[in-house]
Amino acid sequence: MQVVERRVEVPVPITVSPARRDWPGLLAELAHQIDDGRIYDRDLLNLSDALSTVLAAYERRSHVRSGAVERESLERSRRQALTPFHRR
Repeated sequence: MQVVERRVEVPVPITVSPARRDWPGLLAELAHQIDDGRIYDRDLLNLSDALSTVLAAYERRSHVRSGAVERESLERSRRQALTPFHRR
């Protein structure tokens, strides 16, 4: 009997957290999947809990509590309304 040693490489999946710039697109995709019915009703309660946690964290931000985000949103809407259609 002969003992043979060999190297075996096993791929290990690496979990990467989304970057800050990825979140708007990911949340928009989630909204589309909910609208399209691709999220099962049985998953909505857990999703609701997770979204409530996210919203609570968002509302704890001082920039949000100060009203600055709302003012910036209104200003962006005004700028977009004043921009000619062909330049959008």
